[in-house]
Amino acid sequence: MPPTPVPSLDFHRVQAASPQDLLAGQVRYSPAKSLWLLGHAAGAVAGAWFYFSLSSITVFLLATGAVLLLGHSLGSHRLLIHGSYRCPRWLARVLVYLGVQVGLAGPLSLLRQHELRDYAQRLPDCHPYLRHGTTFWRDAWWQLHCELHLTRPPRLSIEPRLAEDRFYAWLDRTWMWQQLPPAVLLLALGGWGWVCWGVCARICAGVIGHWLIGHFAHNAGGMHHVVEGAAVQGRNIRWTSLLTMGESWHNNHHAFPGSARLGLQAGEWDPGWWMLLALRRAGLVWDLRLPQDLPARAELRALTPQPAPAHPSLGGWRDLPALRGQLRATAGRTLHLQGPEASMPARWLQALTGQKLHVDKQLARLELHDPTVGIVVRGLPALCVAVARRGAAAHAIARALLPAAAALESARVRLTVA
Repeated sequence: MPPTPVPSLDFHRVQAASPQDLLAGQVRYSPAKSLWLLGHAAGAVAGAWFYFSLSSITVFLLATGAVLLLGHSLGSHRLLIHGSYRCPRWLARVLVYLGVQVGLAGPLSLLRQHELRDYAQRLPDCHPYLRHGTTFWRDAWWQLHCELHLTRPPRLSIEPRLAEDRFYAWLDRTWMWQQLPPAVLLLALGGWGWVCWGVCARICAGVIGHWLIGHFAHNAGGMHHVVEGAAVQGRNIRWTSLLTMGESWHNNHHAFPGSARLGLQAGEWDPGWWMLLALRRAGLVWDLRLPQDLPARAELRALTPQPAPAHPSLGGWRDLPALRGQLRATAGRTLHLQGPEASMPARWLQALTGQKLHVDKQLARLELHDPTVGIVVRGLPALCVAVARRGAAAHAIARALLPAAAALESARVRLTVA
């Protein structure tokens, strides 16, 4: 298969024999897709007409917010599609299941749709359906009621760990039916009003909102980067950042698709990133990838100065869950230990940790830098995390001592402030 015009696409999940294959096709009406939306729209109108109440609106807001944040943003997009962080298998399945509740498609089908669109948009030319490149109302008709049928569909390869996952395959076959369990629960708790608002209105908001953001995020908005040679540039839509859980920072996402953080500049609110930070503090996610962790792209050009990456600091007892997650994830990582030699003689530290200490007389405390996720661990917890890499026995000892180290570091901070 000949190389693509864009070097970074040579390792994409989608591979086409020719870029022209992404241009030749027809947009056709999809009865199933159309009736799915129209049926839920009818239910949403019935809810607004017959069951308008404060409790119904509350259910709608809570249910919609939960599936957009935990399901679509964290589960479907940042985890399943881009693998921008890691988490336990049970949590991944919960988040992906919540992503199905948005009502767009099954997880594997959504991945295929995303990858086809992403591949096409990075080429020099792109079908109008795939780039939202027509008028507002025609784009609404196409995206909400039609599908694109390419004459020569490209080959799409999904990793076996996803393609062969029985749970994801089951969700993909039954994704429409997955609305029944929450519907039955809402019916039992609040009657038909809660079903109309908590299921029908929620799905309408998710499906129509997804199209609206897709349309504007490829046609109007601010830009920090340009992907040279791409048919479509992502745009940042600031005023919808909270509503979309950070997904509307689409120019940032086009620039760094694998980044777990989408709001990269100061003031770019990203609720999805905030939730990931909270989950990391609880030890439930790790290996959060940031732009500096991704391979360089020759076609990417910055339009605005980029801020220095922020480095979250860990050390005290409040950080204990995140410290345990950091300790668990250190195996095989490249870490950097630095600090004043007064903390402990450098030769002692090297003997304990197997790492050379980078002496910095300006630092007051020992620091362990993890560039993979941009974390700095300070003080005695840094020593524990560094020692844990020496082997299974050292890891067990470090884990046992970590709570005391974190408590001592918290006490030191309080005494220093006082």
